[in-house]
Amino acid sequence: MVLVGDTPIDIAWTHEDQPLSQFMGYNVGKLGPRTSIMLIEPVTPEHAGRYTCIASNPSGRATHEATLRVHVPPRWILEPTDKAFAQGSDARVECKADGFPKPQVTWKKAAGDTPGDYTDLKLSNPDISVEDGTLSINNIQKTNEGYYLCEAVNGIGAGLSAVIFISVQAPPHFEIKLKNQTARRGEPAVLQCEAQGEKPIGILWNMNNKRLDPKSDSRYTIREEILANGVLSDLSIKRTERSDSALFTCVATNAFGSDDTSINMIVQEVPEVPYGLKVLDKSGRSVQLSWAAPYDGNSPIKRYVIEYKISKGSWETDIDRVLVPGSQQNVAGVFNLRPATTYHLRIVAENEIGASDPSDTVTIITAEEAPSGPPTSVRVDALDQHTLKVTWKPPPREDWNGEILGYYVGYKLSSSSDYIYETVDFSKEDGKEHHLQIMNLKTYTQYSVVVQAFNKVGSGPISEERRQHTAEGVPEQPPHDTTCTTLTSQTIRVSWMSPPLSAANGVITGYKVIYGPSDTWYDENTKDTKITSSSETILHGLKKYTNYTMQVLAFTSGGDGVKSAPIHCQTEQDAPEAPIAIKALVMSAESILVSWRPPSQPNGVITQYIVYTKADNAEEPTSQKVPPNQLTHEASGLDKQRRYDFWVTASTNIGEGEASKIVALAPSVRVPAKIASFDDKFTATYKEDVKLPCLAVGVPAPEVTWKVRGAVLQSSDRLRQLPEGSLFIKEVDRTDAGEYSCYVENSFGHDTVTHQLIVHAPPHSPQVTLTATTTNSLTMKLRPHPTDNAPIHGYTIHYKPEFGDWETAQISSTAQKYTLENLWCGSRYQIYVTAYNGIGTGDPSDMLNTRTKGSKPIIPEAARFIEVSTNSITLHLSAWSDGGCPMLYFVVEHKKKHQQEWNQVSNNVKPGGNFVVLDLDPASWYHLRVTAHNNAGFAVAEYEFATLTVTGGTIAPPVRNSGNDNTDVRRYFPWLPSWLDVNVVVPVGATVVVIIVGIVVICVALSRRTRGPEQTRLRGISSADEKYYEGQYDVVYQQTGVGGATLDKRRPDLRDELGYIAPPNRKLPPVPGSNYNTCDRIKRGGTGSIRSHSTWDPRRHMYEELNHCAPNRRCPPPPRMGSAEALSHRGMEDEICPYATFHLLGFREEMDPSKAMQFQTFPHPGNGHSGTMGPPVGHPTNASAHSRSGSQSMPRQNGRYSRVPSQGGGSGTHNVFSPEYDDPANCAPEEDQYGSQYGQYGAPYDHYGSRGSVGRRSVGSARNIPVSGSPEPPPPPPRNHDQNNSSFNDSKESNEISEAECDRDQLVNRNYGVNARGKDGMTTEEMRKLIERNEAPSRQAGAGHGGHGGLLTPYDTVAV
Repeated sequence: MVLVGDTPIDIAWTHEDQPLSQFMGYNVGKLGPRTSIMLIEPVTPEHAGRYTCIASNPSGRATHEATLRVHVPPRWILEPTDKAFAQGSDARVECKADGFPKPQVTWKKAAGDTPGDYTDLKLSNPDISVEDGTLSINNIQKTNEGYYLCEAVNGIGAGLSAVIFISVQAPPHFEIKLKNQTARRGEPAVLQCEAQGEKPIGILWNMNNKRLDPKSDSRYTIREEILANGVLSDLSIKRTERSDSALFTCVATNAFGSDDTSINMIVQEVPEVPYGLKVLDKSGRSVQLSWAAPYDGNSPIKRYVIEYKISKGSWETDIDRVLVPGSQQNVAGVFNLRPATTYHLRIVAENEIGASDPSDTVTIITAEEAPSGPPTSVRVDALDQHTLKVTWKPPPREDWNGEILGYYVGYKLSSSSDYIYETVDFSKEDGKEHHLQIMNLKTYTQYSVVVQAFNKVGSGPISEERRQHTAEGVPEQPPHDTTCTTLTSQTIRVSWMSPPLSAANGVITGYKVIYGPSDTWYDENTKDTKITSSSETILHGLKKYTNYTMQVLAFTSGGDGVKSAPIHCQTEQDAPEAPIAIKALVMSAESILVSWRPPSQPNGVITQYIVYTKADNAEEPTSQKVPPNQLTHEASGLDKQRRYDFWVTASTNIGEGEASKIVALAPSVRVPAKIASFDDKFTATYKEDVKLPCLAVGVPAPEVTWKVRGAVLQSSDRLRQLPEGSLFIKEVDRTDAGEYSCYVENSFGHDTVTHQLIVHAPPHSPQVTLTATTTNSLTMKLRPHPTDNAPIHGYTIHYKPEFGDWETAQISSTAQKYTLENLWCGSRYQIYVTAYNGIGTGDPSDMLNTRTKGSKPIIPEAARFIEVSTNSITLHLSAWSDGGCPMLYFVVEHKKKHQQEWNQVSNNVKPGGNFVVLDLDPASWYHLRVTAHNNAGFAVAEYEFATLTVTGGTIAPPVRNSGNDNTDVRRYFPWLPSWLDVNVVVPVGATVVVIIVGIVVICVALSRRTRGPEQTRLRGISSADEKYYEGQYDVVYQQTGVGGATLDKRRPDLRDELGYIAPPNRKLPPVPGSNYNTCDRIKRGGTGSIRSHSTWDPRRHMYEELNHCAPNRRCPPPPRMGSAEALSHRGMEDEICPYATFHLLGFREEMDPSKAMQFQTFPHPGNGHSGTMGPPVGHPTNASAHSRSGSQSMPRQNGRYSRVPSQGGGSGTHNVFSPEYDDPANCAPEEDQYGSQYGQYGAPYDHYGSRGSVGRRSVGSARNIPVSGSPEPPPPPPRNHDQNNSSFNDSKESNEISEAECDRDQLVNRNYGVNARGKDGMTTEEMRKLIERNEAPSRQAGAGHGGHGGLLTPYDTVAV
């Protein structure tokens, strides 16, 4: 639009200064004179540019410019397409686009193998770059292959994109060159390799660089799968083995080349068993182990497991484990073990696969440690004042840590700090309480007790402290400050102070006051005791005016303590009692004499007597005082017409006492003879003068007569009658004691008074009897002399040991027995006893010579006393018997064998326990001298012993009299040269002799074997009777206890089972016609002898006694079987003697003589025969086969053969084994040779025989004679032949016979010189028929043998 300018205005348009092209879609139009419009339709990119509008008029021109920008979406200039490059080349792919604004070109790569999911190229890789839309890949590899996306975008439109595939043509390629693969042994495994590259690709497998051919090993299989970018090959292994642990290589090949990858195949398995398990170190609670690492199974061993248990436990239930990391060295410790315990240890290795088998078990015994637990159930009890009994049980078994040897028991005063220990041996009895008595303790004192166990390592912990008081004792000191105070005539107060607490020995529970009259203090019966708990008491009820003696003691629960010193107090006076008797005697017509006896209890000092006189007509009596020493009073001036009463009282300073009885009398002109004195008892002291009163009255004066013990007095210087009538005795002695009577008489009457005189003299010798004796005490019985009347106050016992001083013991008069204690054991003592009383000590008793029980120590045997080691010996002191007296000490001395001086080891070895003598030389002979002392004496024992060698062995005994051996020999052989050593020559010479004898024996044996069997002369048979068969007979004894179980010695496999094997080289006696039976005259009667054994004939069907004798012998009649005569006589010359032992060789000469068994015969029993023991019984019993009791042979070399009671054969009288000589049952006929003899194993097979033409019968039936024979016997049946399919009665007949054919006709009909009648009166033929019917009659009771039950049946044996 032109705003200014003159019209016409010409407006023109240019494009980039060029006129507009008419072909480019410009359209210019005018809207008026001043406006021009240019339209572009459609707009293209070519329209972009600078447009100029030129307006011109004639006056000039004006221009205006404007720029047109055309936004153009991208368009391809060079669109990329699929490319293929050689591997390793530089690849260039162009991608160019145009547009406005200029498009931006970018490249992306697909993440997978298919288009899609593109990601930007990592331009950080220097080999990949994008420049101006061109993608450059230097050294292109297969990894660069894939789909690529090129995009051009300028923001206009959707932009451009192109997807191309860049392929890299390369040889096969494995992305992974080496990898590891694991598999478990025994399981299948698959190995895969994937080759990428141009197809076709061929795959090969190598194993350890060797071609793997599946055809050579069926375990391997190869399979291939074609993939989009290559080939996948699988190598399958059905069951991996350890050998499959190898390097497998997969080789891929195509037209461009080849590549390979390796797979390291690791076959994993459980580890092998660890080995070399050994103990490096051990202690009581731990053990250090080492082992060798096993093959780990291609899987690292994660850990080792050490398994252990106590030896008695099981690996299933009692196992403990210790885990050891596999990375640790092969050393580990096992802890928390119990000391002195046997453990079994083993080790197991574990990896990811599993655990190995356990290693070999190692057995260890942990070292002992001191016990870890204290004894249990500790209890302390007080036995008495000085003894505590400690009891306890062992610690728990798991705390022993070894074998407990004993215990230390410690005790101390609870107030002190240090224990005193005593040792107690360990008791091996399970559950038994141990105990110790701790003696010599203080009374009633608290002690603390502990117990600890110890073993050979040390002592364990102590138990809890137990406190206990000893029992209360008696107070050691009496109460002190004892005083007494008289209160009244009948009461005294006694007071005292307690003993000090230190001497109380317990809790004082009270006091005893012992009191009694002082004049009878010696008599215990006169004493009284009052018990009180206070420190004073009042004694009541005492006698008046009596001197009392008192003692006080304190007592505890342990008993009475020490009495205090006696104290004395006298009770107060009191009024006396009445005079005890009164008399009134007529003296004249005006006077009466009154006499009286003093009161029995004067209760004080009598000061006077008052005599009262009262006439019958008087109101008041009159009294007359009489001095106390006067016991008579004459009342005078009396009226003879009156009767008078008289009585008397006694008085003390307290007052007048009670009156006596009243006597009444009247004066009289007649005065009969009367005695004023009373019957009385007088006590006199030895050697003092005595006056016995006899005051007489009477008119006329009476005649006085004295009788002494019933006899009229004979006056002497010592014994005379005084003028007033009294009897005077001077210096009385014991003989003066007795009854004295005074007789007076006058014309008006008579009277008598009798006195008893007691003389107090020292006692006679007491009677002493010994009643009991122990090791430390003597008990005696004491009795006073029968003539002693005076009371004895006590006894004194005097005793003295043989080597000691006299000692005394005081005992009371009431003691009838007394025991002297704490004496020396086993010692002699002298004892005598004296008695004493108030007068003095009497005569001694007879001397007793006695001794306490016990003896000197008893010497033990060396084996029990001495335990020998290498450098020491242990003496078991407990092996000594103390003889009843406790041991005091031992003295131990020793010296070497040839030394003179003894070395004293100790002269004060305490008894009990063991004593070790150290510092001895190994392997040396010593003498030991031990002296044991006890109170009874001492014993000296000497022993000879040898210490062990360093290795613990013993040494040879010493050569006795080594210096004199040669001298003694030369005394008997003086011609021996002096240089000859007898000790060397004798052993050498003996050895040479033995060697020579051995060589000779061997040569003789070899020469006999070379020459073959010799004909042996039968012992005791004359040459005229020596006839032999051409062949040999070996006879096998039948064994006992089995029906028909006779064995055939032709069975080579039965050799070990035969009870008897016939000796080789033994010829049988001659055929019938000979004078001898077939058993080499096993039993043959001597001259004039009575045969007590039956002989047997192998060719007979029955056991029969043959009465035949040799031609040069004379046969006595046979004794009755079973008689004492038959059994007692043993006069057989050639019988097999009881207790004879035979060496029996094998079956034939070729059998090894060294294997011969020994057989022993047995003594003759009371009934039946003696015999030998055979093989063990137990064979099947057949009802029709005969069983015989007690006939056996028994080898002695081992214990497999035994004597067994018979199990067969009827109800025989002998149910137990009855040994007897067995007669090998009369050579069995041919038909039975293979029947009963195979009883244990059944009959032979049919093909062994059946050539015979004779039928078969059961055992015991009539036997048929074979028609033909063969020199060889049939083979034996096999051992495992079924015996159930055959029996004794159904075996086949064989016409093959043994070397010694049994001739039945000859057997039956042959006369051997025997009486034709059998034992029961039957002929031989009759007996044979009965046997064939198996119906032999019963024998008389007592005539049978063994357990036959009285049935006579044939005995089957084997004849070879």
